[in-house]
Amino acid sequence: MRILLAIAAAAALGLAACTQAETENAADEAGATVEEAADTVGEAANEAGEAVEGAVNDAATEVEHATDDNPATN
Repeated sequence: MRILLAIAAAAALGLAACTQAETENAADEAGATVEEAADTVGEAANEAGEAVEGAVNDAATEVEHATDDNPATN
């Protein structure tokens, strides 16, 4: 009977160790995924900012041309 208890205890410890390793691996993978998502969001925000900057510059140029009284510079 003691042998069966020892085998069961060893199996339980092995399962617990495996589960802990799997948990740590999953946490590492989740952390890497979050970092990748943050990088992607940062890149998208940068591209959006550049697009907005370009649109504002284009609009400012159009306003400048529309309000310029000198027809030679339009």
